[in-house]
Amino acid sequence: MHSLTESRTTRWPAQLAALTHIALPLSLSQISEMAMGVTDNILLGGIGAAALAVGGLSTGLFFVTLVTFQAGLGGVSVLIARARGEAAAGRGAQGRNFSGLVSAGFACAVLLCVPVLAVLLPVEAIFRAFGEPEAILVPGTRFMHILLGSLFPDLVVIGLLRIVLPAFGSERLLLATMPFMALVNGVMNAALIHGWLGLPALGLWGSAVASCVTGWLIAFLLVALCWRQAELRPHLRLVRPQWPVMRTMLRLGLPLTAATGAEVAAFQITGLRAGHFGTDALAAHQVAVSVTSLLFMMSLALSQAANVRVAYWLGAGDRRAAGRAAWGAMGLALAWSVVSGGLLLACPAVIAGVYLDTTSPGGASAAAIAVKLLRIAAVYQIFDGLQVTAAGALRACHDTLVPMVLIVVSYTLCTFIGGGWLADAQGLGVEGLWYGLAGGLVAVGILLPIRLRAKLRRAA
Repeated sequence: MHSLTESRTTRWPAQLAALTHIALPLSLSQISEMAMGVTDNILLGGIGAAALAVGGLSTGLFFVTLVTFQAGLGGVSVLIARARGEAAAGRGAQGRNFSGLVSAGFACAVLLCVPVLAVLLPVEAIFRAFGEPEAILVPGTRFMHILLGSLFPDLVVIGLLRIVLPAFGSERLLLATMPFMALVNGVMNAALIHGWLGLPALGLWGSAVASCVTGWLIAFLLVALCWRQAELRPHLRLVRPQWPVMRTMLRLGLPLTAATGAEVAAFQITGLRAGHFGTDALAAHQVAVSVTSLLFMMSLALSQAANVRVAYWLGAGDRRAAGRAAWGAMGLALAWSVVSGGLLLACPAVIAGVYLDTTSPGGASAAAIAVKLLRIAAVYQIFDGLQVTAAGALRACHDTLVPMVLIVVSYTLCTFIGGGWLADAQGLGVEGLWYGLAGGLVAVGILLPIRLRAKLRRAA
């Protein structure tokens, strides 16, 4: 557990250093995890377009659902960081053991597996509802059912530790594990798809089995690494969870699941609508989403850092330090968003050309649309960074219900209704959808910082 997390220094340089110390390893580990999806798609594409369609669709739905419900564990890190702040300031038991909080988080993670299974087991009905072709229904369902074999390690073990470790100042263990996870996933996928290393050639199903095996292997590795840390070991011993603690975690976490679901739905539904305007529009949308998702990883990591630091200082009873941690995280996110947005404005054609063959007629058309979408994304990058870091700081203040309402209303009015109106009634097509998406992010990026300012004034 690094000293920066526990530092009593509240000056701006120390606050910014502590935030960066947490955020950099988290962002790099998240990028490594994103690389897994890219590797899977490349290897499946080597089998054929049908395999890529089945595997890409099923894997995408699996991880979108996983991320949505994993957000429900956000209250775990808040309670741990706040309790550590209380202990460090002498407001709680010195040298306190936090195994009760970790155990309650573990129990909540197990409970969250139930709604994930309820959503994904009848996945064929979901595919039918979205009008997927018959050729995808049966293999897509089978692929998903194999992937569900990794639900426990992905959500309960890796998912929980991804949230818990930053609260203990041990996020570097994630950086030590996630790149290895991407490597193992790539090797296992190639081996089980093509029958290398003496393993059976399972083709399409090999990718699903490889993802499942990788999840279990990395879960065991991460637990082993954590167990080797003498300062972590006492806190990771599972004890009987206390229902009042679980109730508090779920009260904080369930609105986070709803808010994350609304944001995920905004991008997913925009993608589905983009397909109505042709394959070029859909390809351009996928390029823009891929680029902005990668750039978003740093802002997301700063949000997690703000969550931990603000909760720690509130637990320590230092409202001024908590405010500096919150606004420092937002300042860093703003700086990153300006740089990344400037990159999108400066060379959108170059970026689009990395993804698309502009020498082909279809590729040139898709690239031209992608350039327009990337310019729209450049503007909303700033507000996206502000909203996600403000949301992280608000979690630390135990404020998740009102932000959830603000997020859902903003996306409903601006993205779903406004974007649809611009795309269809105003004839702007996929650009209209992205104006709606940007509108939702701008609204949330304004409302959440205002809410945070009011909340910090009242924070104890």
